[in-house]
This record gives sequence, C-alpha cells and structure tokens, in this order.
Amino acid sequence: MVALSAGAALLAGALSSVQSRANGQLAQVFGAPADASLWSFGSGWVLLLALVLLVPQVRRGVVEVVRAVRERRLRPWTTVGGILGAAFVAVQTFAVPTIGVALFTIAIVGGQTTSALLVDRLGLGPAGRVHVTAGRVVAALLTFVGVAVAVSARSGSGASAALPVVPVLLAVLAGAGIALQQAINGRVNRVSGSPLATTAINFTWGVGTLLGWALALAVRGGLHPPRTWHAPWWAFLGGFIGIVYIAIGAVVVHHLGVLVAALITLTGQLVSAVVIDLLSPSAQGHVGPQLLLGVGLTLVAALGAGVAAQRARRVAR
Repeated sequence: MVALSAGAALLAGALSSVQSRANGQLAQVFGAPADASLWSFGSGWVLLLALVLLVPQVRRGVVEVVRAVRERRLRPWTTVGGILGAAFVAVQTFAVPTIGVALFTIAIVGGQTTSALLVDRLGLGPAGRVHVTAGRVVAALLTFVGVAVAVSARSGSGASAALPVVPVLLAVLAGAGIALQQAINGRVNRVSGSPLATTAINFTWGVGTLLGWALALAVRGGLHPPRTWHAPWWAFLGGFIGIVYIAIGAVVVHHLGVLVAALITLTGQLVSAVVIDLLSPSAQGHVGPQLLLGVGLTLVAALGAGVAAQRARRVAR
C-alpha cells in the first residue's frame, strides 16, 4: 500500500505541473488570471456536482461530513481546504506565464516542505503528531537553497532581475497552503470515506472563494470577459486535473504522512515541470544550468526528507 501510495503521489505531482501549464496558458489566452481560475475551479466543480447527484457513494460521503460537523466529530475549519486550493490556482494562473512552470514548482517546493514540517509537528494531519527530526529540518532548508539557485538563474538578465520576485514569493506562500490543505483533507476523507466527496467539498469552497474575488474585481471595474476562447484543448483540463490531484492527495496522506506525501508529489512536479518547459517554445529560455541545479538540490532534499522520515518511523516502532 505504501508503494502504491508513493506511485500515486508521483503521478499526482506530474499532473499538477500539467495543470500549471494549462491554467497559465488559459490565463494568457483569456487575458485575465481571474477568468482562467474561475474556469479551472468552476469546470471541476460542475463535474463533481454531477457525481454527487448521480453516485450514491459520493453523495453519502458529503452527507456524512456534514453530519460529522454538526455532531462536532469533525471541526468546521478542517473542511475549508478548498480556500487554500483556490489561492493556489489563482497564484498559478498569475505566476506561471511570468516565471515558467519549473521555477514556479521549485518555489512551491520551498513553501510546501517547510509548511509540512509544521503541519506534522502540530498533528494537523490524519496521522496526528509526527516527530520532526534534524534530518527533516535540514532537508526542508535545502529546498530553499534550490529556490535561491533557481531564482538566481533568472536574475542575470539586467533590468528584468526583479521581475520574478513577487510571483516567486506568492508561489512559496501558495505551496505552504497546499501542505495544510493536504493535511486537513486527510481528516475529512477519513470521515467521508470517499476521495471524490472530499474533493467535492474542496471545490465548493474554492468556487465560492473565487466568485468572491471576481465580485470584488467587478465592483472595481477590473473583471472582463475572456478575450478569446481559442486555446489548445488541453488548456481547458485544469479542473479535471485538479480533481485527480486532490483525490489522490486525500488518500495517500494516510499511508505516507504529510511531509513524505508532499515531497514525493513535488518530485513528480519538478521532473515533469522541467520537461514541460523544455517542450514549450516560450519557456525554453528559462531552463538553464542554474535552474537544473536548483531542481537537483530540491530532489536531493526530497530524498533526504523521505529517508529521515522513514528512519524516524522505525525508531518510533
């Protein structure tokens, strides 16, 4: 089961990079990150709503979560992971066209691994408190070295040196939120018994959050309809990919723990992100020796944290 969970987490990571590219492409075509974010979450939510209405097991899972909250078996704040997911997609649609999928993913790693340490230490995940060892701390810190190296690869272009700073910082914060989202989704999934029901609850909160953002933009006159709908077919699959990513995350966190699940997922993200940037004519120039060195350091950090976590589990047993 651990091996299957690790493979699923690796697949989820690879799909997440594809989602980053799809949502970034859609933001460029639509001419607005808000429109792309609403499409990504909205299309996924419509599909999940159909599953809730048509599949009894998914519907029972949603009802069970609502009952658990009413009976105080599940704290209400554990059900709002979709807000963090909405923030991630919003940052994704804004940052990826500027800094590329690979650098965006490396920044996500920095935020997610550090946040996962805190989440495990506080016991917010379904496995409860997980001991944080010195090896795991060093591995998490090494991810930020990878971020710094990757960012420096973009800072040698003169006037554009300061360009990536804001999107990179936002990506770090979004990554920190994703680690917390995975932890609380694991708690919700334990009650619902259905990854799709857990994902439906996430998307409902996410759609509500993005609609609030769109309303605020509309009041200020900053919301506009999509400039054009002429985009590659794969650019419209962000919502579907998000469903698969969240559903996998809600299951594997039970078997791997928050930090290890996050690091294996991010390994898949990093490798596929570099491949995607190399295949994209607009992003090929972002991939150079320093960026690849940043990816290598981050992968070493992921491996080190995983080994440290498994060693801590053996000592505990």
